[in-house]
Amino acid sequence: MGNRAIYIIREGGENNFFSVYHGANALSPLLRMFQAQQLQETFSQPQSISHIFEHLDYEGVYQNPRLEDSDMFCARIPPAEMPEYNKAYAQRREFQMRMVFDLDQNDFMMEYNPNCPWYRTMGSFSIDLDVGLENVQKLLAHAEQRGITDFDRLLTIYHRSTGLEDKLESSRGYMRFEEYLESPQAQEDRERYRRLLDHQEELDEETAEEMEER
Repeated sequence: MGNRAIYIIREGGENNFFSVYHGANALSPLLRMFQAQQLQETFSQPQSISHIFEHLDYEGVYQNPRLEDSDMFCARIPPAEMPEYNKAYAQRREFQMRMVFDLDQNDFMMEYNPNCPWYRTMGSFSIDLDVGLENVQKLLAHAEQRGITDFDRLLTIYHRSTGLEDKLESSRGYMRFEEYLESPQAQEDRERYRRLLDHQEELDEETAEEMEER
């Protein structure tokens, strides 16, 4: 299943849509955008960010022509197919996040799909794109200094530095609470609580009767 996401890049007044198989996390979108902007400066002929983005492999290397889709970071979604992708995002959980880069307005937004139980309470977050890219640049400098190359470690550091770690843990806690409410144990606890209430009512009635007799 991967951890799939929908990425949208608004550039020059146009929307470009991408399906990303392993991109539903807070770091991947900004990291890939940082790589795309770095690469853009190396071309003798101007290339759009959306074009470069489409040609990034999993190592952030520009591949033209593209390799097989399974070897590329993302795949372009034809605009005519976006209604189906939007429907899938709204009704199911196969796409866990949605990212929007607005290059024209210097804005980045990431949204966690509430259909995913582990993201139920996460909502969405926005940041100035240049600030987000600066944070990634600092993270990469820190990683180089410490010799960190593992992506999961980088993601953990990023979550901690941005405060997302606490929000994600809180959301997972809510998921566990929901799972408990639907569990046999919760049903047993509810029945036990009802019996206690019934017993307490009986005791209250007996006490009231005794008081009247006196």
